[in-house]
Amino acid sequence: MSLSPRVRILAAASVLAVLALVGGFLLLGRSSTSNAAVEAIKPLHPVKKKAAAPAKKPAQKVAAKITVKHAAKAKPARKLPAVINGMPAALARALRSHGVVIVSLYTPGASVDAMATEEARHGATLAGAGFVAFSVGDEKVVSPLASLLTGAPTAADRVLDGPAVLVFHRPSSLFVRFNGFTDRDTVAQAAVNAAALGQ
Repeated sequence: MSLSPRVRILAAASVLAVLALVGGFLLLGRSSTSNAAVEAIKPLHPVKKKAAAPAKKPAQKVAAKITVKHAAKAKPARKLPAVINGMPAALARALRSHGVVIVSLYTPGASVDAMATEEARHGATLAGAGFVAFSVGDEKVVSPLASLLTGAPTAADRVLDGPAVLVFHRPSSLFVRFNGFTDRDTVAQAAVNAAALGQ
C-alpha cells in the first residue's frame, strides 16, 4: 500500500511538530535548573521599614497593690508635744541627754542675734553641753520658758528678749543668764561651772 504524497507530508509535519515540542520542553527544563544568578527586583518606590517597638512589659500590679496596702496602714506622724514637764520640749529633751544645756534666745531677722546664737552654739560645743535656740516670737516656747524663770532673782532675768543666753542644769534649774551678745568662751566657762555645780 503506497501512501500518497499528501499523507507523507502530513506525517512528516506531525513528527516534526512532536520533536519541536519535546525539544522545547527540554530547553525550558534546563533553563529553570541553571545556576544563573537572578537579579533582585528593586521597587519603584522604596519603603523604609520601621524598627519594631520593644514589647511593653505588663505593669506589676502586685507591687502596686502592696504599696497601696502599706500606705493605707501607715500611721499618721505623731505630733510631738510642745511642752514636757512644764518646759519647752526641745529643752526637756536636751536636758535628758546633757547635764547642762545652753539656751540662746533670739529675735528673728536681727543680725546681731544670729551672731550671738552662733557664739552660744560654739560655746556649748566647747564645753560638751547641749544647745537649743528659741525665737522670742514663738509663743509655744515663750510661755513655758517664762514660767521656768518666775523664780529668777531679778525682774530683768524674767524677761524673754533677745539676744540672751540662758544656762540650765538638771533637772530644770537656771544657772545663769547673759543679756546681749556673749562670746563663746564666756558661754563655755558658764557651762563648765554649771556642770561642776551639778556634780
